[in-house]
Amino acid sequence: MNRGTLSDKQSNARTLLGKQPARTLLLDASPPLPDHQQVTNDLCDSLENVLSVACNIGGPSRMPLFSVLVLTSYPELLLPLSYVKNNFAMLQQACTDLRAAINDVRGQTVSQARDCVVQGLQEACAQFQRQTNNTTQPGGRLCNQLEVIVVSCRKANIIQKQIEDAVSSMTLDSLKRIQLVSLTNLGHDSIVDDQSEEYTSQGSAASTNSGISGLVDVVHLDTDPLCLQNFFSAWLIDSSTDSEHLHIVLPSVFTANTDVVIKCDLHERMINPAQLPFHGQFTLHPDSAMMKTFPTTSKALGITLPIFRIQVTGLMNASSMCDSIVFGMPMIAQPTACWKIDWDDLEKNQQTFRCLVHLLLEKEMVMLGQLENVLPNTSTKRPHGQTEDKPQGCLIFLPAENGSLLVKSVASQELLLPFETPSVVDNWSDDAIQTLRSSLDKLEVIDVFNPLLWPCRLYDCLKSKQKKADPRQSKKRQDITPTPGSVSKSLAVPNIQRNRTSVFSPAVSGPRCSNPRMMQSNTDRFQHTFHGKPLLPFPTDL
Repeated sequence: MNRGTLSDKQSNARTLLGKQPARTLLLDASPPLPDHQQVTNDLCDSLENVLSVACNIGGPSRMPLFSVLVLTSYPELLLPLSYVKNNFAMLQQACTDLRAAINDVRGQTVSQARDCVVQGLQEACAQFQRQTNNTTQPGGRLCNQLEVIVVSCRKANIIQKQIEDAVSSMTLDSLKRIQLVSLTNLGHDSIVDDQSEEYTSQGSAASTNSGISGLVDVVHLDTDPLCLQNFFSAWLIDSSTDSEHLHIVLPSVFTANTDVVIKCDLHERMINPAQLPFHGQFTLHPDSAMMKTFPTTSKALGITLPIFRIQVTGLMNASSMCDSIVFGMPMIAQPTACWKIDWDDLEKNQQTFRCLVHLLLEKEMVMLGQLENVLPNTSTKRPHGQTEDKPQGCLIFLPAENGSLLVKSVASQELLLPFETPSVVDNWSDDAIQTLRSSLDKLEVIDVFNPLLWPCRLYDCLKSKQKKADPRQSKKRQDITPTPGSVSKSLAVPNIQRNRTSVFSPAVSGPRCSNPRMMQSNTDRFQHTFHGKPLLPFPTDL
């Protein structure tokens, strides 16, 4: 392969999830945080929730390594830098220890050392260095950067000044970012001048050392549960900027035949339920969407699936539904035609369904419901008789003019990921506007999208995939290909051996016939059909 082809392929590829940084949480337990029991519980619960998702989500690890230190009068290591994947027991214990460490400080006068945050930062960098030196993995290290998150209720400008003084004398090769989170609304000790402090801190960071400019990121965070949950959930998002994710190709404008390409990044709006253990609780499918392995036809005869029950919880305007939180394969609901139901009940059910669709269309409303947990069968029970608790996904019912309901899955609270709305730019470039207008004018205007006019070449690809057979199978076919000698030998086989499949004649469809004349007549009848090849017996003849 030449160098040009290799570079083209590399330019059209990107790394999977990039290389997510290792994270170390430094929690400052200084007053007034210990005096706010609810804030402490919300903080630890939000952290535990995100760690539970990171441990169980499929695919590459979104949080490779994690560590926790609590800062009281000295830095206390609650969790050394550990792997997150499939390690929830240790992470949950660390969250429990963190909650207990904060509660132990309540009502006490904590004389925190001035350099306690600096000592915690140095310990975080030291354990990351030890981890990377002692761990070797094929294809490179799991992560080569560290992100330190300092959560405190003290004034951010004081802590930031301490961090900047310490970082100026540290090696910054493996340190990606230091995020200073200032908890607000906790009392007079945590009240800060947001605007003046932010600008003053950024200016001091730039003037202290140009090498650490932008390394310390100050975030003022409210202490309500939603803000805390969104902050920790942001750790699950791909933060890599090594490559773009999407190319939007528009028709060329000039005669040089150069397409207009717009490069974009893709941001996840929600966690993909297909990567979670309970993906069957978020989508509907008539047969086997919840199965991890699809059985053969013979084994599938005895398998039973639950009948879905969706409890309708409310109505809302059809225009109020945001498309960014709708996911999964849509299904069409119609009144049942089950033959086991009594005819009168079947007719009543159909009338009720039609009236429901009519009223929803009249009100221009859609129904919102949650999937109820069905009674567990023997396959969902745990070893000691305990049943497995399952989440309840949300779905919406949209009425259609043809008298049916369109069922779609929508995101619930735990599936949402934080997303920052980009700032709107008003100063358009005249050249860009003119180029895009000329490119869009070359596109065909489609009034209505008709899927029948847009084939995706699925059938051709499936046929081509089947033609690429296993070399061993093709070798077997070559081995059984008849040769001229084998054909002549097969013609010499007696008629009684060549007529063991004479089921085409009604005269021999019953018990086996031993009349050679009748067998000979059946052979002569189909001699041009089988081209003189010996017929193999059916299994019933063996």
